Amino acid sequence: MTDESQKSGAEERPESAQEATLTPRRIAGFGLAILLCLVILPFTQAAPDTQQGLTAQVVVRENTAALEKAAAEMGASEQDPVRLRFRYEGPEPGRQPVFQELQRMTNAEIVRGVAPDADGNLKVDVRYDDPNVQVRAWVEPGRAAPYDALDATKRVGGWQAVLPPLIAVLVALFFRRLIIALVAAVWVGATLQTGLNPLQGAWMAAETYVWGSVADTFSLYIIAFTFSLVGMVQVIVRMGGMQGVLDAFAWLAKSARSTQLATTAVGLAIFFDDYANTIVTGTTMRPLADEKRVSREKLAYIVDSTSAPIAGIAIISTWIGYEVGLFDVLAKQLDLQTSGYEIFFGIIPLRFYCIFALAFVVLNGLMRRDFGPMLEAERRAQKTGKVLRPGSTPLSSSAVSDMGPKKGIPHRWINAALPVGVVIAGTLLGMFWSGWAGAADPGAIPGLGDVLFGEADWAGLVAAWSTAAGDLADWSAWRDAFSNADNAKVLFWAALLGSITAIVMAVAQGLLSMGEALMSWLKAIPAMWLAVAILVLAWSIQGVCSDLGTSIYLVGAVHDLITPAMLPILTFLLASVIAFATGTSWGTMGILLPAIIPLAYYMTDGVAGGSIILMLCFGAVLDGAIFGDHCSPISDTTVMSSIASSVDHIDHVRTQFPYAATVMLVAASLGYVGVAVGLPVVLAHVLGLGALAAILFVVGKEVRPSDTAAS
Repeated sequence: MTDESQKSGAEERPESAQEATLTPRRIAGFGLAILLCLVILPFTQAAPDTQQGLTAQVVVRENTAALEKAAAEMGASEQDPVRLRFRYEGPEPGRQPVFQELQRMTNAEIVRGVAPDADGNLKVDVRYDDPNVQVRAWVEPGRAAPYDALDATKRVGGWQAVLPPLIAVLVALFFRRLIIALVAAVWVGATLQTGLNPLQGAWMAAETYVWGSVADTFSLYIIAFTFSLVGMVQVIVRMGGMQGVLDAFAWLAKSARSTQLATTAVGLAIFFDDYANTIVTGTTMRPLADEKRVSREKLAYIVDSTSAPIAGIAIISTWIGYEVGLFDVLAKQLDLQTSGYEIFFGIIPLRFYCIFALAFVVLNGLMRRDFGPMLEAERRAQKTGKVLRPGSTPLSSSAVSDMGPKKGIPHRWINAALPVGVVIAGTLLGMFWSGWAGAADPGAIPGLGDVLFGEADWAGLVAAWSTAAGDLADWSAWRDAFSNADNAKVLFWAALLGSITAIVMAVAQGLLSMGEALMSWLKAIPAMWLAVAILVLAWSIQGVCSDLGTSIYLVGAVHDLITPAMLPILTFLLASVIAFATGTSWGTMGILLPAIIPLAYYMTDGVAGGSIILMLCFGAVLDGAIFGDHCSPISDTTVMSSIASSVDHIDHVRTQFPYAATVMLVAASLGYVGVAVGLPVVLAHVLGLGALAAILFVVGKEVRPSDTAAS
């Protein structure tokens, strides 16, 4: 998930991950790459008129909601629309697109020209003032009191606008230091806006972008949610709840095949955190896998393939706060009229790599057929009982052995199921209540706080709850609720409620003292600080790219070179390369989403199938990042899978790669290419599952004929 372990135990890396990063060769390569970019990039920029026109179109689109609000305040309606006087001073390529953006407004009648005509018009003035495009809107006396409705300025996206994300990618690729890469990107972006003054750029980066991201209420809730959920997991593990879940699955393991399937089931059950999934599944299922002669390489593959793929698409996980946080900022920036949580739900069927990776693990267990290096490892284990390759060096870590239940206490599955169930129920009901109340008139629905502070009575609150309960069976009410819910706030309170439930259960049963429970919960802070730092810096890069007009530059540079249908597969491949080279999926998401999604949005606007292509690009960034991270030998989740399974790290990478690459090829061809050109999503899934099964049947061979008949 990150290039440096954000959790204890990942400090023990294989030799390939421990090599020096500040070598003369790397420094020279980085310098050469920067030099080539500085020479080539100026020639990729579109004509100035095109860039200015695109910028004007974007800034009007981003502020259409403000203009509609001004029209509403003037009393506009369908029967009595406001007269919108439009004046444009800029390059001709931008005139018609800007006019079309204004035509999207509701309750407005657009009149071109400069004459004031009658009082009470809403005046919109778009002009170019090097290097910015300015959009002003104001109301003159008559229909409403005079006031300024809008004054927005956006920098025209030149080739320099691509430098911040480019710096982030190059520093991460050459030096494998993600935090430094992200900090450098934010600083470069701020410096470009301060006349190349590095000190002012540093101050602007810290104050405007980093602190601005941290101080935002939404951001604080997402950060608090992440800490709370990881804290709950720590308590559950310590009081034996997770071990209880594993014990409940142990009866399934009667043969090598059923042991594989049981391990897969455990991996799917621990869906809420990839790290907990990796460590708990690997360490607890390893003795059983050894007994049934399942190779350590296969165990590590199952552990690795059911960690990030399931955590990445689960509706409740430590990943969702990060993903929703990035999505929400983009949704507001592009005025998508949707929430980050809705985007997350909408792209789940388009997460082809994650879905196919999980399906391939299940199919492999059911069919018990393997190919490539994995077949050799499985046949060795079945024939000789040697679950490790002779001469191999299995990884181990004291931190992994320390992460387990307290000694001498019973292991009860309910101690894991109940807190997790509380989080899931709290999230769903909280989203419904928050969105249901949010869709009503402000102040019409009393909250619990209103009652406690005497601003409402219990009768009004109970009546509101009763009305809401009556809408629980209405699907449209759920849809509207998720559209209006305060996602970050609900996620935080649900995770906190789950944490409280876990702590109370641990103390009430005498499994942990209050001090032990709280200390276990507080382990979430050092465990997640790096992930939170990446999240904050990713938000900061989004702000930098927006202010510099990075997406506008990219649109101008590539709109004549590639078609919208090519974007999803190119995005997937780019994310895969970056994540493989850096070992970080979260960092790849933070780098690419701010650049790719606006590009996809503007390129697909008005194009047939544009909506599905945009959603595919969301999924392609996430899935490409997970695939690259899945295969990378320097990824912390790959390393931790080797540690938890106690297998030679290179053996794990070598045997896993053919399987991951197979899934990637199927996902890319049927998903990110097929769906982009019109293949129905359901058919893509059916064909994909069929293709994976066919590959195992045709290419794969039975590990041991007698074993495939075992139950």
